[in-house]
Amino acid sequence: MATPHKYPTGRADFESIINEGFLYVDKTERMYEMIGCRKFVFLSRPRRFGKSLLVNTLHAYFEGKKELFKGLKIFDLEKDWIQYPVIQLDMSAVKDEKIADMPKAISLQLEDYENKYSIPIDKEASNGARFNRLIRTAKAQTGKNVVVLIDEYDAPLNAHLYDGNLKEVKSILQNVYQQLKVLEKDERFVFLTGISKFSQVSIFSTINNLEKISMWDKFSDICGITHEELQSYFKDDIEVLAEKHNCTYEKMMEQLIYQYDCYHFSENSPAMFNPTSILNAFAEGKLNNHWFGTATSSYIIDHLKRHNADIRRLAPKTLFADDFDVSPEDYDSLWPILYQAGYLTIKSFDPQWNTYVLDYPNNEVRVGMMSNMMKYYFPRSISSGKISMQQFYAALKSGQIDEAFMYLKDFLSDIPNILNNKEEKHFQTILYVMFTWLGFYTEVEVNTAVGRTDVVIKNEKNIFVLELKVDGSADDALAQINSKNYSIPYKYDGREVVKIGVNVSTENNVRTITDWKVEK
Repeated sequence: MATPHKYPTGRADFESIINEGFLYVDKTERMYEMIGCRKFVFLSRPRRFGKSLLVNTLHAYFEGKKELFKGLKIFDLEKDWIQYPVIQLDMSAVKDEKIADMPKAISLQLEDYENKYSIPIDKEASNGARFNRLIRTAKAQTGKNVVVLIDEYDAPLNAHLYDGNLKEVKSILQNVYQQLKVLEKDERFVFLTGISKFSQVSIFSTINNLEKISMWDKFSDICGITHEELQSYFKDDIEVLAEKHNCTYEKMMEQLIYQYDCYHFSENSPAMFNPTSILNAFAEGKLNNHWFGTATSSYIIDHLKRHNADIRRLAPKTLFADDFDVSPEDYDSLWPILYQAGYLTIKSFDPQWNTYVLDYPNNEVRVGMMSNMMKYYFPRSISSGKISMQQFYAALKSGQIDEAFMYLKDFLSDIPNILNNKEEKHFQTILYVMFTWLGFYTEVEVNTAVGRTDVVIKNEKNIFVLELKVDGSADDALAQINSKNYSIPYKYDGREVVKIGVNVSTENNVRTITDWKVEK
């Protein structure tokens, strides 16, 4: 069996990836198409999805470094290989600075290019004035129009979306960004990446011909890894991983798809794998939640809290096409920002109504989201209860229902004030978050012909139909399942259907599950 590749995990520098023999999934043909007929381009993609690598690849291309592209598709497509002056700014390096220090952080990036073109550094001038002079000088010295690449242009804005400093951060960035319109005649190509489209930061409000290609079918695969690319570039790696996990190549593909696949960025987008997750899975030999561990943004959790989001109802969700083209600070709805940040993705498109259905892209994101919400629903650390939850998971998966619910009862009773809210919906939400976090496919308030099932949990062997009573009885809960035939829709599924009636007590000295009844 072939030796697995060198994986560029945590790397976004195209030049070092090529020179040091790391695996590079060739996106240069799509990049060449983008450059060919467009001057101002904006691309939105979730964090850790390959935007920075694309920016750095563009940088090397526009500097005419032909030798780096040997063997790649653009090597034969490009005939001229003209060297242009390139200015690249990375705004993710600015986002963690204090507001007062942000101009200095931008200034340091400008200084590198001012030194390159022997421009005297004027610390009294604004960053906008220095950026303006830099572009004009670079053109004057080289005789060629300037390429400007701005990576994560909105990172400082997202970092201060809800802390009251957004207006000041906008002003700091606007001073720089507005020069792009002023100096349009001096620019060969301008490319910006980010997550969201913020209004009133000069880019979207003044550059009228800015092409927003984020939801174009043609460029839907410019970042990420398609099924064809995965099996072309990583065939040996999939075989190695399959052997390690004692399964077939086909079974490992199924697991990779379930865990990391199914991002769609337009109505006709191919299904895309998250590159960070795929590379780390091969590098570590484990199908862990790699993207969520590196890409969770605090502003997303703040956004959910701000909208008092019902975590049970986040997905699936239908949106009109116009709903996507809004600025984060103007959102009346929480779903567009969840889509842009990669927590939801397009699952289907209805051309008649011009509507999109959004849902979780894969198991990694679904479980990762619930892992973060666990901290919200269980404010105290749950690390001490993880063993109980692992035992609950193993028991439920093996069909030992009574043992499983004993572990669940003990887990809940150890968390103070979890049942202060006496509404059944509250406990539904707790179970939804917990079961999804554990990896079960979970639905709540599932509509049937004669009512709504409280909770339905599915794994490869079983379907569990749960009915909850608060300060009632498990017998009544089970009787309701039977009288309203909640289990009938799953009769011909092929998996064993297990009906469980559960009672929860909110009495001060109890506050946990008190009893349950099981019927198979």
